[in-house]
Amino acid sequence: MYEERKDKFSFKSFFLTLLLVLLFIFLLLWIFPTRWDVNKLQSAYDLERLSVLYDEIFANNVERMKDAAIGYFTNERMPQTVGESKKLTLQEMYDLHLVLKMKDKDGNACDANKSYVEMTKYTEEYRLKVNLSCGGYEDYIIVYLGCYDYCDGGICEKRVSTPNETTAKEEKPTTSTPVVDEPDTPDTPKDPTTPDTPSDTDKPDEPTVPDVPTIIKKYMYEYKLVVDDCTTCTNWSDWQKESVSSTDDTKVETKTVKELTGYTTTKIQTAIKTITTTKKIKEKYISSYTTELVVVDSYEVDTGKTTTKEVTEEVVVDTIEVFKEIGSDSKVPKDTETTKYKNVTSYKDDSCSYCEDETMYTYEIWTVEPVYDVVTKTVTVPVYITEYVYEEQKVPVYDYRVVEKKETKQEPVYTEVQIPNYENITYYRYQTCTTKKGYTDTEWSYNKLDTKLIGKGYKLTGNVKEV
Repeated sequence: MYEERKDKFSFKSFFLTLLLVLLFIFLLLWIFPTRWDVNKLQSAYDLERLSVLYDEIFANNVERMKDAAIGYFTNERMPQTVGESKKLTLQEMYDLHLVLKMKDKDGNACDANKSYVEMTKYTEEYRLKVNLSCGGYEDYIIVYLGCYDYCDGGICEKRVSTPNETTAKEEKPTTSTPVVDEPDTPDTPKDPTTPDTPSDTDKPDEPTVPDVPTIIKKYMYEYKLVVDDCTTCTNWSDWQKESVSSTDDTKVETKTVKELTGYTTTKIQTAIKTITTTKKIKEKYISSYTTELVVVDSYEVDTGKTTTKEVTEEVVVDTIEVFKEIGSDSKVPKDTETTKYKNVTSYKDDSCSYCEDETMYTYEIWTVEPVYDVVTKTVTVPVYITEYVYEEQKVPVYDYRVVEKKETKQEPVYTEVQIPNYENITYYRYQTCTTKKGYTDTEWSYNKLDTKLIGKGYKLTGNVKEV
């Protein structure tokens, strides 16, 4: 009986325990989200955030190209005639070190040949096109530049008027809401018997919160306006022969044209005629032969006499020692004819593990070099005479006679013709340019997005100060 009761009690206890464990696990799963749910929500948030980030990366790259192009196209690099365009690819901008390497959202390099900036001159302003191709996506923006009234003397971007722009310009800049560090308020304990929406009379008394002083921090933001020199030029004048000088306000271009200025009468060769003449000349000829002694060889013969003459030669008159280097060894080498050794110092080498305090010598090495001089001395030399060897040879005897000789020559035939004369004529054209001097201005504002300053072309520098 006792054993049977014990088995039944153990089975029931196990069943109740298992039921409570399952109920506890279900409550945990219901109360706390699973890791898969958290990852799913996080992934959706990341995708939305990455989409905004990708668009921002593309826009930032376009803005970098635009700013670099405005800085590069100074007055001398601007197109000069209406309708003229100057183009600069992204690769050329890399080569000129105008921008750093640009990459798309996946970290791949943007197309440096399809991406470009192009400046075109209009009648009174310039149009800048910024085209960017990255990761299979390509788009562009158009910006107009000129010397407008609100540029304050420099070339700047043309504003795009909006319905609220006039009102925004007239309003004073508003200060941003200050950051207030509020103290943490302790949570009010809730009575379990109190309903979720108790009436005012049923609410329990809330604990008293001590008064904490409000700390208000105000900041000012630095804006900077950089106005470049702005140069506007009139259209080019017509070409003229009258000379025009270049000045600071006048640009001058020249061209050279070859023009007909008249004719010159001259003779040109139109034919060749042949003329034959006969004349008598004195001719040399061999009339006979004779026998003569002819020198065929010669040699030197010692007469047995001597004579003196002065000669110069280079001789060693002294020697010098020239320092070469410093040497170190356990003994000083012996001197030779070309090398001398001079002891400088000696010391005991206690770092030698296989010898007992070996003496080491430091010495200078000198090379012995000869000193030469040119001297003149008198020497005795033998006297020689030249002996010649003769031989009888048959030689011709010449005489002269008069003979007739025909000569044929060709002479050109000339005819008078009119040759046109051309001269290089220089033409001039000019345009007058007016330059407004640029400047840099700094302003501080309580507003991090000061529309009035931004509308005037000011840009945030990133410098902030607490006031």
